[in-house]
Amino acid sequence: MSGLGVWEGHTGAELAALWAVPAVEVHDVIGSTNDRASELARSGAPRGTVVLAEAQSAGRGRRGMPWHSAPDAGLWMSLILDPVRAAPTLPLLVGLACAEGIEAAVGSARVRVGVKWPNDLMVHDRKVGGILCEAGPHGVVVGIGINVRPPAGGFDAALARTATALEVEIHKALSRIEIGREIVGRIVHGGTGGWPSAHAAFGARDALLGRPVVTESAGSGVARGVDAAGALVLDRPDGSRIAVSSGSVRLASEPADAHHESAGGPEARGGPKRGG
Repeated sequence: MSGLGVWEGHTGAELAALWAVPAVEVHDVIGSTNDRASELARSGAPRGTVVLAEAQSAGRGRRGMPWHSAPDAGLWMSLILDPVRAAPTLPLLVGLACAEGIEAAVGSARVRVGVKWPNDLMVHDRKVGGILCEAGPHGVVVGIGINVRPPAGGFDAALARTATALEVEIHKALSRIEIGREIVGRIVHGGTGGWPSAHAAFGARDALLGRPVVTESAGSGVARGVDAAGALVLDRPDGSRIAVSSGSVRLASEPADAHHESAGGPEARGGPKRGG
């Protein structure tokens, strides 16, 4: 962990005021914002506390996969929420909040952000961000990684096939502070209707809906949306319809080794778990 400092020219206290949250802890470099947020939750940090880093040296996605979070390239942060929020649909709700927040910050006419079950943010079928939710007895930590711009030197060869960044798609410089403000506001101060009230909005952004997919746990089929419990609905070639509640999924058109983490999927420690 390297020094509490400033981010985009603002201290943590200034960001907390801009984002209307109790505290923002800023790091130049940290192992994992989720790990630090978990520590703060155990010590009694209030709901809405944010841990923000310019870079992570040990960032991770779901199932511990490395999450590439280079300096000056993205929005790498974790938020502390109440334990009651630890539901299987939480990554979907956070993904929806991120998609809406990004569009509010950059202009919905400029980019359309889809949500890929269960935890990826997509633009033109390329991953632009992801979510990692970890539940514990002292709260839920929501990790968010968004590629705002490519890392210095560009994405490596593996990520270049499947990843993108907002500035690449929009062709203009963006404010990470404004993107963060819109996302954090929706997550911390958003409505309490939960998944039932958000289900239709998610469906409008469902990056898999109606498309041939390959799932890790149930084989291939056509994605038919997400059900009331947050499971992926899959029509299989034999005519059966099942609900897929765990494991990875990819578009059938993607290469089989396309699962690389460019910046987080949902896991829970001592709480609900949903793979992705």
